[in-house]
Amino acid sequence: MSDRNLCKKFLALSTFAIAGVCSAWSSPLFIGYYPDWGKWHKPAYTVDKVPYNKLTHVLWSFITPNTDGSLKGDAADDPSALDSMVTLAHAVGTKVIVSLGGGGQSENFVPVASDDALRQKFITNLVQFVADHNLDGLDMDWEWEYNPVPDADTIAYNKLLTELRTALPEGKTLSAALPCSQYYGKYFTPEVLVANLDWFGFMTYDMTGDWDDKAMFDSPLYPHEGYTTWSWEQTRDYWKKRGVPTEKMVFGIPSFGFQFEGATGPGTDFTKGTAKQVPYRDIVANTEWEYFFDSVSVEPYGVSSTGYVTFEDPHSSAVKSRWVKENGYAGIMVWEVSHDYIEGTGNPILDSITVALRDDQTTAIRPIHKARNIGSAKNAVKVDALGHKIRGKRPIILLDVGGKR
Repeated sequence: MSDRNLCKKFLALSTFAIAGVCSAWSSPLFIGYYPDWGKWHKPAYTVDKVPYNKLTHVLWSFITPNTDGSLKGDAADDPSALDSMVTLAHAVGTKVIVSLGGGGQSENFVPVASDDALRQKFITNLVQFVADHNLDGLDMDWEWEYNPVPDADTIAYNKLLTELRTALPEGKTLSAALPCSQYYGKYFTPEVLVANLDWFGFMTYDMTGDWDDKAMFDSPLYPHEGYTTWSWEQTRDYWKKRGVPTEKMVFGIPSFGFQFEGATGPGTDFTKGTAKQVPYRDIVANTEWEYFFDSVSVEPYGVSSTGYVTFEDPHSSAVKSRWVKENGYAGIMVWEVSHDYIEGTGNPILDSITVALRDDQTTAIRPIHKARNIGSAKNAVKVDALGHKIRGKRPIILLDVGGKR
């Protein structure tokens, strides 16, 4: 059976094995971002398609400030879809949070947060919005588009975060999406973050892109020299040294990949200007990819005659989720829930994470510490549980959906 067919078979089996999983568990956190532009997808990804019973929290993305401190965004203009989300989510015990800002949408934070009167107006509007729509909290995703970041902007961020925490009623959470490395991380004040945030959502993705000299891995668990620029493990170490407690660390899994034209694999040259994000559903639908697995970084990837794609799949997502669970971190967040939605199948990545994070040992994923071999002993090709060819020196972590069938 080909690598591609094994992958497809795994998707079908994993979906069957975890059907009916419910949200009758309290930890770790499993957070999914919902894009308000999902309604423009073809087919449309609307709030009724979100698998609320698999998530502890769903984050509506996004609302931002106007320059006068009022609220800007689809949900601010017409909250009907958000209200429907709250109804659907709360019916199964899932919380709904609104995320503030987003990449490329944070330009108004500086003028608003830097002005005392505008900052207070923005905070008042947010707190009222939370109350009006029965929301469970807010998530700060103010992302700077420039480096270095002026000290005044960091001060404004700290004031907004601190005053928003004070203004939110008891029981409402405040979290933040944060950079995973020192490149932007050094402009945040950890003491202020720790004092005000319920959890830190580390964006452990977009670790490669058109900005790199070589096509690398996008969201590696561990560093692999020549193939990675940063990793989850390095994210943990960096923020731990800055005083962030283990129990507040949430790590981000991308449900998309980065495709590089002209590259022949990780660590190779690519045609500048061609790197682009590709949803998981489109990656697995592309029959041109030959799939591989790097066991050092815990990253699947694909190679074709025209390029290379680095991405997450159900297997790598489960390994990383298990790492989070076994090390006592706060949880997992996924950007974003429409990327791996496949009509007639569901969400393979989200399903796999659900199984890995659950406390119910009858459906837990068991680690297997020996790779399977194909072919004769002398010329055997090591493959992982999905049939991906294995390279690297770190002992491979294989997973199997255990329990009752």
